[in-house]
Amino acid sequence: MSSLIDFPTCYVCRSIELEIVTNDEFGPMTLCGECGYSWIAKFEDFEQPILRSVAS
Repeated sequence: MSSLIDFPTCYVCRSIELEIVTNDEFGPMTLCGECGYSWIAKFEDFEQPILRSVAS
């Protein structure tokens, strides 16, 4: 039986080009590199192989 691989995707455009950025007010945020939408990062986001960077 096969299983689906669940990659984190953007809630708006479903892109997999995501990165973790740090926001002074909200802390770690997940940012879509394609459409620019961002949301507060969940613990599961840190376990995936996505790019992490710091934004000021």
